[in-house]
Amino acid sequence: MINLAPHNKLGLFIASPLIAGSGAAGYGDAWPPGLTPEDFGLLITSPISASPHKGRPQPRLAEIPAGFLLETGGHNPGFRRVLASHVKTWRRLETPVVVSLAGGEPGDRAWMAAHLEDIEDVIAGIELPIPETVNLSEASAIIATVRRVTPLPILARLPLTRAAYLARTCVVAGADALIVGAPPPAAWRTGGDWVEAPISGPVAFPFTLRALRQLQEMNLDAPIVAAGGVQSLDDALLCLDLGASAVQIRSLVWRDPAAAHRLAMNIRHFLPEKDSD
Repeated sequence: MINLAPHNKLGLFIASPLIAGSGAAGYGDAWPPGLTPEDFGLLITSPISASPHKGRPQPRLAEIPAGFLLETGGHNPGFRRVLASHVKTWRRLETPVVVSLAGGEPGDRAWMAAHLEDIEDVIAGIELPIPETVNLSEASAIIATVRRVTPLPILARLPLTRAAYLARTCVVAGADALIVGAPPPAAWRTGGDWVEAPISGPVAFPFTLRALRQLQEMNLDAPIVAAGGVQSLDDALLCLDLGASAVQIRSLVWRDPAAAHRLAMNIRHFLPEKDSD
């Protein structure tokens, strides 16, 4: 077992170092053919906002060399509706579930985190996406306000290009683990319209490697989850060699579920020694 929150009294124990990243399987109800929750050590839900969001108008997707851009605009039915619709599903899953809480008005994340108290026996933790544009004080406030209202483990998802800048501040503010992370945004024209969104797919992997190398030199007292462009067992093992305790996939789940399943089966043989029993 790997503990992604070793300094949290609740802990966050996963049986496999492979994580279904935010949105890879919706809210745990959108598994592609050939994949099941048991293929993963952890499921992170699609981001949830306090109020419903219609999201970005089409086009949302643009194919680019070695990847794609996808900007949903935060489309989701809102916190209360997600919980009403999916808590029973999460309760049945043997795979731990982490709920991703999106931003919005000041205090929204803390309000949602506080209202998760009634289902703390159902979910294993909270993911907090840290926006690309925040400064150190703002990043600290995002983590600290949620930390004050819940004992659940907090996983801070950092922008890849700013992970080294933000990482220590997030750990000091109360993050139990760091997800590295959110690839940089880009722009591409498709069908006469522009799509601006974070890059996804293999093109994101070099950014992940750079961020991992930077964090490896910082000796942070928190587990690291590698995310962004992981497509194969070799990719995953390279991330583990660079100090990651686990790896997260998303685009591979959508593009090639069979390859994702093979990765899930093979990676179980390569638990990080520092975190394994």
